[in-house]
Amino acid sequence: MARPPRPPWSDGLPAELLGVIFEQLNCLADRACFAAVCRAWRTAAAFVDAPQRGLPWLLLPSRDAPSFFSLHSGATRHLTLPEGVRGARLCGAHDGGWVAVAADPWRGFAAVNLFTGVRVPLPERLRLEVPYAHGYGPVTVTSHHPMLVRTIVFSVPPTSPDCIAAAHVSSACNIAFWQPETMSTTHWIAYRRDPSDVIQDIIYHRSALLQGFHVLTNREEVLVYSPMAPRSPCSPLQMACTRYSLRRRDDYQTDAAMPATFIATRYLVESRGKLLMVVRHCTGNPRVRRRTRMFRIFEMSLTALGASWVEIPELSGRALFLRRGCSRAVEVSEFKILKEDTIYFLDDANVDLCDSMVLNNGSRYNMGMYRKGKKIRAGSRQFPREFTADCSPPIWLVP
Repeated sequence: MARPPRPPWSDGLPAELLGVIFEQLNCLADRACFAAVCRAWRTAAAFVDAPQRGLPWLLLPSRDAPSFFSLHSGATRHLTLPEGVRGARLCGAHDGGWVAVAADPWRGFAAVNLFTGVRVPLPERLRLEVPYAHGYGPVTVTSHHPMLVRTIVFSVPPTSPDCIAAAHVSSACNIAFWQPETMSTTHWIAYRRDPSDVIQDIIYHRSALLQGFHVLTNREEVLVYSPMAPRSPCSPLQMACTRYSLRRRDDYQTDAAMPATFIATRYLVESRGKLLMVVRHCTGNPRVRRRTRMFRIFEMSLTALGASWVEIPELSGRALFLRRGCSRAVEVSEFKILKEDTIYFLDDANVDLCDSMVLNNGSRYNMGMYRKGKKIRAGSRQFPREFTADCSPPIWLVP
């Protein structure tokens, strides 16, 4: 007499035990795999609270095999991307799984949610208005230009009608803005600034003094772009620019005054309601492999007399994830896997070399970890140390 078939081993675990196991999985990808095992496991997963968001994934784009690395699990997993994202260049990210993509160097810009597949097309040209002294009086000349996007930052999720996007571009200007539901829907609104203001990073931040897109320059100055009240519901987007009255730090050096073999890369990070500037010093000799020498962290101090960058010796319970346009500070007390004063960084200094490097075809990127001024070697949870891009540099993604 034939034996009856044994039930699957997965059906024999008590629901209480399944719940305990599921609670120990902090990575969303691990929880998705758990729930996909069988109906009993999926039912147990439904009664456990979702893990706390905030710890970024490291997205590793590829034309053939895109993947991501999770610090929670220490594993690199394959990632299925929505239509139009695989092979595109990733030039920005926003919480909730949003990325900004460029299908082509000069066109095909969009915001895409990697989990829902929702796609928000973005304009491909910018509009520049320049005052011109005419013989009959002053006039404004309007021109439209193609643009190469370096970084895109969103104020809120791209599907929100209140969303405004800021783009660091290479074109007739270096910064432009776009908002849906306005006359500016078909093009970016360009703003021409002092050509000596080389943009280092952009972040949307609400400080005690100003709210808007904070733009960090190579002179460590901060400009804030905020939307002006529209004159009518159909008025085009207009942005007001305010510059912080910043006192230079005592040991500030211009990039030109630094040794020729050094490169300074600057990042903006929001942490505990304040603005941080992180300065990364690395070797810049093209004949030598680029190496990070040190990080310095400054906090913006706002007083009645103005603002200043004040260096802080340690992160005090925080970890940093650095990449232009999507840097993030995380409280280590909320994530057991993290250690304070750790900096995870992606090598995006290549973007400064020339516009062609933005295409990233075959470019090699070094990634690393620093803690308390020292480079951390790879441990049991193998944080990737190198990445060869065939379509896009790596980027931090908050699921």
